[in-house]
Amino acid sequence: MNQPDKTNKVLGYLLGGLVIGPILAVGCPFLGVVVGGSASTQSNDYSDTPIAIGIIAGLLLPLLIPVPLLFRPATRPWGVGILIGAALTMIVLGGICAGFIYLLSQESA
Repeated sequence: MNQPDKTNKVLGYLLGGLVIGPILAVGCPFLGVVVGGSASTQSNDYSDTPIAIGIIAGLLLPLLIPVPLLFRPATRPWGVGILIGAALTMIVLGGICAGFIYLLSQESA
């Protein structure tokens, strides 16, 4: 294994997992809400369906974007890093969200 391949693997795992994956996991749902909200116009009576489709697409895209990178050996570390980073970010943020929902549902004594 030569040095550029090792550098590519380290950069792919680290940058993909610590930077690109979390950015996709946070940015894609917001982008989905914006796109879905712009599709929900007065002509369709402000239907919430486009917003829901945008949110679902925004949650799936961070897990689907790195899949093509998994097929070539040269880009596989990037795909794995992005996939792991996005999945872990979504799990952590989902846990935080569940915690906030639980705290907000408690009655104040």
